[in-house]
Amino acid sequence: MKLILKLSILATLAILILVALGSIKNLTRERKQRLLSVKQNIAASYAGEQVIVGPVIRLNIREFWNERSFIKEENQWGQKEVNEIRTVSVFPSDLEFTSSLRVEERYRGIFKANVFLSSGGMQGAFTLPDPDTLRTKPNSRLEWVSATAGVHVKDPRGISSPPSFTWNGQKDQVLPGSQFSNLPEGFHIVLSKEDGAFQQTVPFEIHLDLHGMQRFQVVPIASQNQVHLTSPWPHPSFIGDFLATTREIGEDGFSASWNVNGLATSAQQRFDTHGHSGLQTMGVDLIDPVNPYPMTDRALKYSFLFVFLTFAAFLLFELLRNLHIHPIQYGFVGIAQAVFFLLLLSLSEHIPFGTAYLLATAGCTGIITFYLTGVLANTWQSFGFGGFLGLLYVTLFGLLQSEDHALVAGSVLLFGLLSSVMLFTRNVNWYTIGEKKAKASDGPAISFDPTS
Repeated sequence: MKLILKLSILATLAILILVALGSIKNLTRERKQRLLSVKQNIAASYAGEQVIVGPVIRLNIREFWNERSFIKEENQWGQKEVNEIRTVSVFPSDLEFTSSLRVEERYRGIFKANVFLSSGGMQGAFTLPDPDTLRTKPNSRLEWVSATAGVHVKDPRGISSPPSFTWNGQKDQVLPGSQFSNLPEGFHIVLSKEDGAFQQTVPFEIHLDLHGMQRFQVVPIASQNQVHLTSPWPHPSFIGDFLATTREIGEDGFSASWNVNGLATSAQQRFDTHGHSGLQTMGVDLIDPVNPYPMTDRALKYSFLFVFLTFAAFLLFELLRNLHIHPIQYGFVGIAQAVFFLLLLSLSEHIPFGTAYLLATAGCTGIITFYLTGVLANTWQSFGFGGFLGLLYVTLFGLLQSEDHALVAGSVLLFGLLSSVMLFTRNVNWYTIGEKKAKASDGPAISFDPTS
C-alpha cells in the first residue's frame, strides 16, 4: 500500500512539473509571436515580401463592324457601323530574369529579421498579336487606341531607385502603377502604335533594384521563363510551385535557376482574375537557421519523456537499493529539468542554439549530480545517474538536429531503454520489495551512548 501511495504522489508531482513545462511552452510561443510582430513592424517601415509579375502589355483596341439596324433619319432598315473598345493582355514570348540578392539583418531589441537588396532585371521579347486573333466579329476592323507595358511589384516601397525600361532599343519614361486592375502596384511605360505594331516582335530590357524582407518570388508569366538567382546567403529555402532546375548551395552562398514553359503554368490564364494568392510563383525564402523558437518548441515535445525516465530511474534506485528518497527530492530533480528548458530558451535568444544547449545541459546535469550525492549517499551512483541524464540530453540534441529521422530515433531509444530495464529487473520479485522496505523502516532502533 505504501508503494501505491508513493506512486500516486509521484504521478501528482509529474503532472505539476508538466504544467510548469506547459507554461514554458506557452512562453516559447509568446516569444515566437513577438518575433513575428517585430518582423511585421520592420516590414511596415522597410518593405515586405516581394513578388514580381510582368511585364505584361495592356492593349486597348477599338473594333468596328456593321450591324443591321433601323435608321430613323432615313426611316428604313439598313447597315450601321458600330464600335466597341476592349482591353486585352499580351504576354511576353520569352522572359529571362536575373538577380543578385544581398542579405542584411535588422534588429528590434534582441529580435532580428532578414532583409534583402536585389540588383538585376529582366529581358525578353513580345510578339504582338495578329489582328485576326483579336476580332470578335466577322469582317471587322481593328484600331489601336492605347497600350501600356507594366510590371507589378508587390511592395513598391522596395523600389530602391527608378527602374529603367528599354523598349525596342529605346528607353521610355517609367510611370508609377502597373495599370493592372487586380495588381495595381508597380510601374509602367506608355506605348504608341509606332512603338509596336501588330504582328511585330519587340525586344525589351528592364533594370530593377529592389529591397524587401525574407521572401523573393517571380511569377512565370511568359511563354518561356528563365529565372536566375544568386546570393552570398548560405541558408536558402526554395519555395513556390516549381522546383529549381539547377541549384548549388555552399558556405559562400547559393545559386539557383528555374526554366518554366507556358504549358506548365496557369499564370496567363489567371492573370486577369487572380491576385498574388492565385498566381503560381518560384523563388527563395532567406531563412534564419539559428531561430531558437522552433528548436526549443521541438525540445519541449520530449519533456514528458525526460520527466518520466528520470522518475522511473529514481524509483528503481530506491526500490532495488533499498533507499529512502522523499517525494520532495523527486520534485527538486523534476523542477531542475523544467528549468533546463527555460535556460535553453533564454540563452538561445542571445547566443547560438548549440552553445545555449551545451550550457543549459552542463548546468542542469551538474546541479542534479551534486544534489544526488547527498540524496543517494553514494558519489559513484550520483555520477552514474548524472551520466545517464547527460546521455539523455545528448540524445535529445541529436533528435533536434535530425528532424527527418527523429521518429525512428526516438522509437529506438524508448525500445532500448525499456529493454534495458526489463533485462536488469527480470529476476526481481516485486512482491517482496515492498515488504523489505517496510521491515527496514520498522527495524530495531539504534541506541546512541554519549559516553562511549
